[in-house]
Amino acid sequence: MARRILGTVAGVIVAMLVVSVMDYVSRMLTPDAAAMPAQGFAAVPTTSKVVMALGWLLATLIGGFIAVRIARWVPAVWVVAGLIVAACLYNGFTIPGVPLWMQIASVIAPVIGALIVRGVAKPA
Repeated sequence: MARRILGTVAGVIVAMLVVSVMDYVSRMLTPDAAAMPAQGFAAVPTTSKVVMALGWLLATLIGGFIAVRIARWVPAVWVVAGLIVAACLYNGFTIPGVPLWMQIASVIAPVIGALIVRGVAKPA
């Protein structure tokens, strides 16, 4: 039981680190990041938004894989994906100017990642 909990927590931590790195990369693609808070999220270039959405997929793939391997429990990937979806939906509904396609991608990308990990990862 402890292995399942620790493995899942490790996967969540790794997933959040991946999201943070991809968010950093998306900010590097924004030419004038200092002016963005005044203009709102709608002013963020589409390229940066796509990188953020890919980050959710990557976070689920990497974090979910690590969770399954450590926990030796395939449902751990769904915990990782669920937490990413919850965080993305919270941000999508609380930050003004988030487009509908990003809100949809915030659900679809982690689910696709979890399905891939479920099919590929085998518990260690």
